[in-house]
Amino acid sequence: MRRYAFIGLLGLVIVASSCVMLRTCWARLSPAIASTGGRDLHIRLRDAGKTHLQKDKRWAEDQLGTSTGTLGSHGCLVSSVAMACSDLGVQLTPKELNARLKKADGFLPQGWVVWNALPRVTDKKLAADYHPAASHAVMDAALEAGAYPVVKYFLLGGIQHWCVIVGKEGLEYLARDPLRDDEKPVKLSELTAKVYAVRVIRRAE
Repeated sequence: MRRYAFIGLLGLVIVASSCVMLRTCWARLSPAIASTGGRDLHIRLRDAGKTHLQKDKRWAEDQLGTSTGTLGSHGCLVSSVAMACSDLGVQLTPKELNARLKKADGFLPQGWVVWNALPRVTDKKLAADYHPAASHAVMDAALEAGAYPVVKYFLLGGIQHWCVIVGKEGLEYLARDPLRDDEKPVKLSELTAKVYAVRVIRRAE
């Protein structure tokens, strides 16, 4: 009996390891751009001087949208967007943004944000631009216009993660990452070598 239990446990470990490997390979094969590049710019956008951490005990246990995840486990995107909104003058914590998006049907079932819901939860003051491919040109143009790029990269194990860009020094983008309690923005290149997606949070026209 113990032998069969051991074999079953071993099988589960192999399956779990295979899933992690597949996610990692998929992440590495996805189209991406370098975390540094574009034009030589020197821009510092308005920055509240603090990072909204997704694991903050004030909201970490809140359900993310209608998904099975929480803000603490999967709330990097909501936390990053909340920082961008606050820097643009619409003060929101991840908890508040999550609650507003829920009421406005602003989530897909798996917890992904519905981007055209942003005007509905910010009194039409802010909007979000979806871009089908990551681009330094998009990121640079957003910064020059006073808008905030929110970028996706992958953590170890192929886990997707998001952070918000708040400036640029030369070819180095400066970021606030919801998993890091840094006093000042950090270089994006210290977080990742590649960027896989870009969304832009801006004032509504």
